[in-house]
Amino acid sequence: MDSQRLQYFEKIENPKHREFIDSLSHCVLCGTVLELRHTKSDEETQIREEAHCPQCEIKTRAKIFALN
Repeated sequence: MDSQRLQYFEKIENPKHREFIDSLSHCVLCGTVLELRHTKSDEETQIREEAHCPQCEIKTRAKIFALN
């Protein structure tokens, strides 16, 4: 198995699934692959994920995940 190749659990051969995956991982303005940054809270109860485009220099999303 090639460790450099991305693995998807979705059916990426389905055009709608592929379009959805691309919309989450690429900038909607220029198509550049988004960079993700993950930071944990001081209490280590949450992880914050931020996605931004290095080309356009815009933040495309920020989401907080609770840790159990």
